Amino acid sequence: MNKDILNYVVAIIPARGGSKRLPKKNIYPIWGKPMIAWPILAAKNSKYIHDVFISSDDNDILAVGLDHNSKLIKRPKELSDDYTFKMEAIKHAVNEIEKEKKPTIVISLQANSPEVMSSDLDKAIEHLINFKLSEVISVDKDLNQNGAIRAMTYDTVFQNTLSVYLGAIKTKITDIHTLSDLSLIEKKR
Repeated sequence: MNKDILNYVVAIIPARGGSKRLPKKNIYPIWGKPMIAWPILAAKNSKYIHDVFISSDDNDILAVGLDHNSKLIKRPKELSDDYTFKMEAIKHAVNEIEKEKKPTIVISLQANSPEVMSSDLDKAIEHLINFKLSEVISVDKDLNQNGAIRAMTYDTVFQNTLSVYLGAIKTKITDIHTLSDLSLIEKKR
C-alpha cells in the first residue's frame, strides 16, 4: 500500500439547506440525532480520515457540524441551488481546504445517508489504494450507485471526464429523500 496517499484524507459532506421533498432533510432527526450527525460520526471513526468538513449555505446545518466537531465551509449561494452538481460543491470545498493543506484523498459523503458506517468508508479507501484506482463509489445490493460514498484521489476531483480507473464497494445504505424513505430505516436501530 502506498502510504503517501494516506497523508491527508478528508471527508466532505455537502449539505445545502433547500431540500424540497423533505424540508430540512439534512438535519431532520433520526435515531436521536440530526441526520447529518451519522455520516459525521462515521467519518470521525474512520481509521484513515483526518478531517471532516461540512460544506453548506445553511447556518443550521453548519451549527450541527460545529456541534459534532467538524470543520465548516460556508458555501456560496450560487453553488447551493437545485441545479448545482454535487461535484461543484466538492471542488469548491477542496479549493478552500487546500489553502491550508492539500488533500491526498477526498471522500464525498452524503449527508442524507445515516446508515453509513466507518467500515464502509475504510473499505472504500482501502479499495481505492489496493487497486490503484482513481475513484471508488458505493453501490447497493443490486449494484446501483447509491451516492452515499465517493472516494477520489485529489486529481480526480478536478477532472472533466469519467474516471477510467473506477471501482465500487457494496453497501447497505439507503438515501433519504422523503418521509417514506425515513420510515423504512427508522426501525433498523
